[in-house]
Amino acid sequence: METNFRRIRDIVSIKRTIWSNYDKFRTLGVFYEERNEVLDRICQMSEEEIASIAADCREGGVRWRSFTKYMNKAESALLGDREIVDGSQEEKRLFETIGGVPAEEFVKIRETASGALVSFSVTGTFDLLQRGNRNGCCEIRGLNVTPETEFTAVNELLPYWEDRYSIALKSPELSFAIAAEDPKIGKKGSACVRLYVLEPGRAAVDDLGKYTDTSALTLWINP
Repeated sequence: METNFRRIRDIVSIKRTIWSNYDKFRTLGVFYEERNEVLDRICQMSEEEIASIAADCREGGVRWRSFTKYMNKAESALLGDREIVDGSQEEKRLFETIGGVPAEEFVKIRETASGALVSFSVTGTFDLLQRGNRNGCCEIRGLNVTPETEFTAVNELLPYWEDRYSIALKSPELSFAIAAEDPKIGKKGSACVRLYVLEPGRAAVDDLGKYTDTSALTLWINP
């Protein structure tokens, strides 16, 4: 099979430009790495479409203006027919159960001398996406998880440990995440922990503090 060097050059140009873009999904950024999703979808296009995008990248330079357009299309495809429901600013809880477990028992937090660990009341195989430490990202596919599996959410002995972070687990049956994020309202420089759950028909977001004490997860972020 003859190598298509022009297509390779086009993909390299697109990849370099995507690498320099830091726009985020509106809702699914805790579950997916945006730049990877955009690149994967572009690579499935026809050679003519890829060549056109590569030319657009070269003309636009480092800040590719069309990145947001392709990113929004990718997020819409991942959401499918789910409605986005955000109850994080409301007093009422969105979740009664998560994966058949009472919502208040789903996330377990254990404070340690160096930070905090979290575990989840699930058993199964999941894809992990964990963000933190500025632009740090850890992705593991096919991870076996039990209620005894603990994830390090905060490690004060690592660089930039005080940064925002997220831990997401995805599977065809159940996907969920927790994320230390800036509050939409409230004191500047503070943080809250949100709980994300992808369910049939909706992508739901709520304040994890409604279900359990989250102070150990934001102790060194909130002044």
